[in-house]
Amino acid sequence: MRNGQIRPLAGILLMIGSGLALTHNLPLRYDVTFGDEMTYLASGLTYTFPPDPYLAQWGSFYAAWLKLLQVVANDPLDLFYLNWRLLVILTGVLLFLFLYLRKSGFIVSLFCALCFQFSALNVQLDPRISAFTLCLILTGLCIIQARDWSARNVLLVTALTALVCAYVRPEFYVTMLIALGLAVGTFFVPRFRSGDFSLRALSGVLGVGALVIVLFLLFGYPLADRSQGSNRSFDAFVQHFSINYNTWHNRPTDIPIIDQFKLITEVFGPDVKSMGEAFRVHPDLVIRHFWTNIVNTIKAEFRVLGSLFFETPLMHLNSPYRKWILAALLVGTVFGLIDLRGTFRQLAQKRPRFTSKELAFLILLLPSLGSVVLVFPRSHYLYFHAVGLITIVAFLLSRIKLRREPSPVWVGGLTSLMLVWVIYQTTQMQRETQPTPTADNIRFIRSLSINGTVSSLEREWYRVFLYNREQPPRWIRVEDYQPNTDFGRFLKEQNVNFILMTGDMQRYFASDRGFKAFLSEGVTDGFLQLKAPEPGSYLLIRPELLSKQADVTSLSGR
Repeated sequence: MRNGQIRPLAGILLMIGSGLALTHNLPLRYDVTFGDEMTYLASGLTYTFPPDPYLAQWGSFYAAWLKLLQVVANDPLDLFYLNWRLLVILTGVLLFLFLYLRKSGFIVSLFCALCFQFSALNVQLDPRISAFTLCLILTGLCIIQARDWSARNVLLVTALTALVCAYVRPEFYVTMLIALGLAVGTFFVPRFRSGDFSLRALSGVLGVGALVIVLFLLFGYPLADRSQGSNRSFDAFVQHFSINYNTWHNRPTDIPIIDQFKLITEVFGPDVKSMGEAFRVHPDLVIRHFWTNIVNTIKAEFRVLGSLFFETPLMHLNSPYRKWILAALLVGTVFGLIDLRGTFRQLAQKRPRFTSKELAFLILLLPSLGSVVLVFPRSHYLYFHAVGLITIVAFLLSRIKLRREPSPVWVGGLTSLMLVWVIYQTTQMQRETQPTPTADNIRFIRSLSINGTVSSLEREWYRVFLYNREQPPRWIRVEDYQPNTDFGRFLKEQNVNFILMTGDMQRYFASDRGFKAFLSEGVTDGFLQLKAPEPGSYLLIRPELLSKQADVTSLSGR
């Protein structure tokens, strides 16, 4: 093995090892969180090829990835945690490789990648589809950085990367069109000047164009409008405009989705079905929404920087003097080890150049840059920004000139120091087991011997973990029930046979007269009650849904 391959390979192995240690016993430390990730998990559990074209807007390739993981994790809960663990590991490995290929140096690349891998932003990311997208982006960027490509080829690799990402997050389709358009421009502009129109150099563009058509035919169109059954961009605008609007007027921001759409109707009128139409009706409010997002994004970027390079390195160092200790270390490093004049001279002489590789990086960040303005600075958008911020920090750190040239012993010492930090952090994390009531509830309902189709009344996502190939569960929304009416009759009309009464469900029905009558009068129409693991929770289930009699110590009729 050549000497030039030892360091990147060592860094990759170190990042894999740190990721395995970081995610060890993950199910004991982090509970299942319900949200958008459950939609993608359901798509993965029910994925077939070729997929429904509607899935093109909802992470078709991510669903295929989850389907692939079922080869080693057939249980949905195991699949959920396996995917979480793999993405934490892969993002760290690929980020290290990307920074190293950018010539940031081994130590700088390893330090920055560890800060990202161990950060709360990465470990607790939700939905994790953004981590899968980042893995695709970093793979494309590593290919770009791995060799000296022509500008056209860089843009073609960028377009190809964005095309694959578009079938995970649809906004990347626009990015693909931009990169492909620029690649076409690099072909035609020089030839207009020279008059040489040989089509040989256009083969790459034609190849990407052919792939666009093939993916469209197989998987659908990621930017399908509402006439094709989806209006995802407007749904996102509704959700996040309501947050900003209610914040401006000092109202609660955590309101049900149905109330968010009512608010949009009140503000913009019933005929508004897109952000553009909302802008035509009330441009002042939409512009204020954009400006609020810009201000909040700037604040959030500083929080992300602090989280990555202050909170993460100092995790589990609970001394009240830790800020002063860090300040002392910085002062000692700056004035003891760093050649300040040489550093400034090096920064002046080696100014960053905006090449086609930097353009590729910027193009692939465009969707997240636009989303924080048009929609909201959500954490899974800022997740991509974190990589941009890390790249800038890595560039600055790599330009630092030390008083003495770093020897292999010095590099080995710093690497060992980071390994000690990884061991310490992961050891502390293993002691921080937390209650996991949601995951415990999932294990409980998965342990039941269910025979037939589950018709679940719920406002959460437990039904996703009851999917199987033969009989997918039915979801009856709690909003379908008219409050304070005959709850028992509603259950009969909807053929409900499964109600997991979690704390959230009990709070939802707490003041409903129909539900109270259903319980207090004992009129449960044959439902049986089973105690659930979450404190105070219970399951109402029809006995015919169970293929064998449950343990009488845990199941009793009402």
